[in-house]
Amino acid sequence: MKKSLLSLALAGSMLSALAVPAFAATPSDVVGKPVQSAVEQLTALGIVNGYADGTYKPDNTITRAELAKIVIVATGNESSANLMANTAPAFKDVKKGAWYTGYINAAAAKGFIQGYNGKFRPNDTIKFEEVVAILVRALGYQDKYLSGSWPYNVLLQADEVGLFDGVDAANGTNATRGVVAELTSNTLDKQLVSYNADGDLGYLLVDTDGDGKGDAAKLFISKLGAFEPANVLTAGALNSSGQINLGGKSVATAKDFFVTGGKKLSELLGHTVSVLKNKNGEVIAVTDVQDAGKIVSASTDVDTISLGNASATPAIPADLTFKVNNGATSYTATAGVKIFVNSVEQALPYTFTNDQDAQLLLNSKGDVQAILVSNWKSDNVFKEVVSYSTYSRIIGKDGYSVKVDANTAITLDGKAAKLADLKENDVVNYVVNGDTALQVVATRNVVTGKLQGVGNDGKGNATYTVNGTTYAQAGTQVSALTASNIGTEYAFNLNKDGKVVFYSTTAAVAASNFAVILDVDNTTKYSIIDNGMVSDKVYNKVVYYSLKDNTKVTAFTKDGDYAKNTLVPLKTDSNGRLTLVSAADKVVDPTLTVDTVTGLTGAAVTAVDASKVTAGTTYRLDSSTVYLKLGVNTTTPADSTVTAGTAADVTKGASIAVRSSDTGVAQYVIVLGSGSVDQLAQAQGLFISKSMTATTTNAADNVYTIKLNVNGETKSFNVDSTTYGATYADNDLVTLTDAATGAGAGDGKYDAKAIVNAKATGVTVTDISGKKFTVAGVTNPFVATAATQIFIKKTDGTVEVSNFTDVLVAADNYGTASGKYEVTVVGSGTSYNGNDEAGVILITAH
Repeated sequence: MKKSLLSLALAGSMLSALAVPAFAATPSDVVGKPVQSAVEQLTALGIVNGYADGTYKPDNTITRAELAKIVIVATGNESSANLMANTAPAFKDVKKGAWYTGYINAAAAKGFIQGYNGKFRPNDTIKFEEVVAILVRALGYQDKYLSGSWPYNVLLQADEVGLFDGVDAANGTNATRGVVAELTSNTLDKQLVSYNADGDLGYLLVDTDGDGKGDAAKLFISKLGAFEPANVLTAGALNSSGQINLGGKSVATAKDFFVTGGKKLSELLGHTVSVLKNKNGEVIAVTDVQDAGKIVSASTDVDTISLGNASATPAIPADLTFKVNNGATSYTATAGVKIFVNSVEQALPYTFTNDQDAQLLLNSKGDVQAILVSNWKSDNVFKEVVSYSTYSRIIGKDGYSVKVDANTAITLDGKAAKLADLKENDVVNYVVNGDTALQVVATRNVVTGKLQGVGNDGKGNATYTVNGTTYAQAGTQVSALTASNIGTEYAFNLNKDGKVVFYSTTAAVAASNFAVILDVDNTTKYSIIDNGMVSDKVYNKVVYYSLKDNTKVTAFTKDGDYAKNTLVPLKTDSNGRLTLVSAADKVVDPTLTVDTVTGLTGAAVTAVDASKVTAGTTYRLDSSTVYLKLGVNTTTPADSTVTAGTAADVTKGASIAVRSSDTGVAQYVIVLGSGSVDQLAQAQGLFISKSMTATTTNAADNVYTIKLNVNGETKSFNVDSTTYGATYADNDLVTLTDAATGAGAGDGKYDAKAIVNAKATGVTVTDISGKKFTVAGVTNPFVATAATQIFIKKTDGTVEVSNFTDVLVAADNYGTASGKYEVTVVGSGTSYNGNDEAGVILITAH
């Protein structure tokens, strides 16, 4: 029976979302160094400790007293040292009751350490060969039975048992903390020996099956813990109970648990690992021992494996041989093979599709023990990081966001990296489990230069020539550049395949890509000199103001879609002629994007402040908004003028035209005329108190005041008696408005109010970068802007100004239980392209 690649009919089950382990901390100054794994192992066992500042200082020398402590703790004799702490020392320079006395007494009694003419010299540094001698003696070897003279007798024996693996040190040099850690770590899994009365060497054994007979080697580590036989890591994180999964079985981990060598569990899924346990049987450290030559990157094939009885439990595989990489290589899977997709174990049989990105983990025989399939989210452009208490979120330029936690493996240009190493515009690929990234693979490859040419690779991808080299564009993170952009200097961000994913300029691209059309003549057809020849009379004349060059230009185009008093993208075709893509053009060529034309007819401004303007529609204003003033000459349109404006030119009653982005940000505000109207601006905040002051016996003279918490400040607002008389509760979200017409207009009092105190039943953030979120039961989504006030009500009842990060926290942890958050939100009354601006957000912590 033929099946798709590796549809292995073996028993299995889906794993739930993986928990984040609370790993022990590695001293900062050993991270990435050869000594790291040794220090982590010994720290987990309690043999060595770092310093209070989080370092280990591996290059510092070590004293003889410090080494005595290390060897006594490592051999499980610390209780003996405690008993001998006040015993009269065997050495005359060792003080009774000092911190090291018990360790030196125990080490001397065990025969590990010898003195010099009755002295121990506890504060002296110790030589490399002396450390080796002490560890060799701790294994049970005695100097008098070793061949050769000192120190070569102990050095040769140490080399024979493998104490020098990975150790870079020389005879006669002072031993450092790093070297001692490496030597001691190498000693942990070595067998203990002893001599009989005749001096014959024997190996110590332990009884593992309870039959009273020794059947396994007794190791140096035996009193502190044990090394388990190498096993396969079968879950990429600890489960919710803090257990590690090895060979399909869950095993408890110790409180101070290490994945040595700077690795993450997520990186070791399917790998063969060395397992170190403490005396309680808890795993205290795992180390990657997967042979790099046994890790194969592959692309899956189909219909390459035969199975036996698939209905049996578990199924009986008749032939586990399969091929990958389009039939190039053949492999055999073990009967217990595990298959993971984005770190989630798959129920078997599992059917692969062709050309999936797979990694084969082979055992020592070359058979496949695990297959990791990665479904990547590729070519995302990094923007920023939002940090939480236990995790962070990466946010992309396109608004995509993903959680990053302690188990996320991050690389930058192929090297291990931290989240803080990533920079804006890095190109990032992700492997995601649920909403958490297991792998973050970033590339920082930037090519800078003037755009020399544009084209197409024949596969629908735009190409750009920079510095004589042509690059294809990948994905749709940015729109394709055109011939009109030639000569502009860009920074092109490339992915790992050398394709353009994002580009940017030092100057604002938006400001250079538009033109104000001042006059169009479509009635008279013009001839022009084209390639040295006089063309037919088929051209229209267009006079426009280039925002790129701040100059007025007369151009000729065959395009009849231009109209005067419009703002249009400044684009040219492959021949350098002015062009505009219309809906009719898109019908002919569906791959085209229709250019948006903004009419400059104008609408009256009814409300304006630093963050928004309303002129029929409300638009957001920010630092990128460009202000222009258009002087229209109706008699001679070509003589119309365009000059730079400022935000101060936009006043109530002014006539403006606006071009905006999809999220309602005004890219261009074109002022066509000015005006002014008086009206109190809307006020919003959290209710604090209200008061009334009578200055005469006439009630009409009473002054009514409402105090609101506005962005953390207490502000007072004069209101009319009706607004004052309403019922308010502490921290109600209050909106005060002033009538533009009618009896209350122009009296300097707010005469209407709205109160919100009902908490939403749920909040979902749909665009972190755009600060867009939805509230259950509310039709339109909300956006938080620079004008949005965000507060958090803490569990003690106090209220503080907050930020959008806490909205993210609330969305991820919504509820009324302890540690959960609820949200109350009121809109400002402004809408941006169907998104309601959040005026005030109150987050309540429980």
